[in-house]
Amino acid sequence: MARLLAPFSRRRRKPVADDGDFGAMVQDRLDGQDDHDHGLGGYGGGLDPDADMMGDYGGMAPPPRREGFKHKLARIFHLIGLVLWPSFLRGDGTTVSRRLLVLAWTLFLGGFIALVVWLTVTSQSLVALPGSEVVIGVSRLTLPPEARMAPEQKGGSGQEAVPMGASLLPSGLLAAPDPQLVEANPRGPMPKIGADGRQPWRAYARPYDEPADRPRLAILLGDLGLNETLTTKAADLLPPAISFAFNPYAPNLVQQIEYARNRGHEVLLQLPMEPFDYPASDPGPYTLLTSLTEGENLRRLEWTLTRVTGYIGFTNYMGAKYTSSPEHMRYVATTLKQRGLLFVDARTAPRSVAARSIREAGGVYAIGNRLIDQQPTGPVIESRLEELERLARGTGIAVGFAQPYPITLDRLLAWSKTVAGKSIALAPVSAIVNRQTPE
Repeated sequence: MARLLAPFSRRRRKPVADDGDFGAMVQDRLDGQDDHDHGLGGYGGGLDPDADMMGDYGGMAPPPRREGFKHKLARIFHLIGLVLWPSFLRGDGTTVSRRLLVLAWTLFLGGFIALVVWLTVTSQSLVALPGSEVVIGVSRLTLPPEARMAPEQKGGSGQEAVPMGASLLPSGLLAAPDPQLVEANPRGPMPKIGADGRQPWRAYARPYDEPADRPRLAILLGDLGLNETLTTKAADLLPPAISFAFNPYAPNLVQQIEYARNRGHEVLLQLPMEPFDYPASDPGPYTLLTSLTEGENLRRLEWTLTRVTGYIGFTNYMGAKYTSSPEHMRYVATTLKQRGLLFVDARTAPRSVAARSIREAGGVYAIGNRLIDQQPTGPVIESRLEELERLARGTGIAVGFAQPYPITLDRLLAWSKTVAGKSIALAPVSAIVNRQTPE
């Protein structure tokens, strides 16, 4: 033990005998060494720095010296300093050229940091894989895992046979209202299942006759009616297979829906439901709220049911909190089942039970997989549409939500012309129902 500790207990090393000034030089250098440096450096020529240490360890090499935390931290800060303030910037800071150089370097660093931040934000927003969050309206949306087929759910799709005496629009859709599918109500006509068993969601649906084994991709364009110009443009430009969802508070709602149906688009209504941040985000005076009684919520639901005729069902307008409540979704599901209407879950909540509640009630449902214009830019919209195509090929079914932005309408129009060549059928949402498995 004494031999092991001996190298560390020596305060000074005797100078090596040599001729001339070399011995004095070595003595001066050794005298200037502190305890930390002894035996580790500062040797003059002719000295073997490992000689005594090797002897003290019995001929074995000494253990390597470990660098302390403070030394590592200092080295990191030194490297950061070299990056932020490189050597070519040091010197007289009063000259014009030096000031310009410092300014240029500062701008470069600022631009580089801004680029990194932009790439980080963009990469996160562009990745909308299953389970990632997107935004519909003002609500957060967590997309479900890719929908799987539900073989036990055998709900049909497409339009029912037209009964005798019923009339068709030039677009091929059933003219509304069909007297057999409405009942009188003080608020207005309310949809009902006909005496012959016909259901409004089937009767007013757009016909679909593509092969049963072809992948189906549906697009539901929501928030329509508030801007009549954009709504008219969408009805005129987009292919009839794209389904429309109208805001129930829209002006001239009857006329706008008639116009869309005359162009061949099947129609849904958006059902105002409570979001988590209500009333900061307020879907309107007839919003279904978890704080209200069942009777009051049914009264509000009745108002939406009687707004217009010719629609096939509902999709939620906001509603993250409401669609997360099994108790409150249960009587909504029961009502829609009794009225022969479908429901498309926009998945504005990560734990939405809307589709599951509809299924348990024996009703008709579909589930949204993507919002294609969370960021209304051409590249983002095209990327989302490609994701929907891959999902449709992989599972047989995909449902995309969109909003009536001008850029969205233009991209949807261009994309719809290419779908036929991709072995995918652009289908109305009524042709998608009961083919996905709710969580």
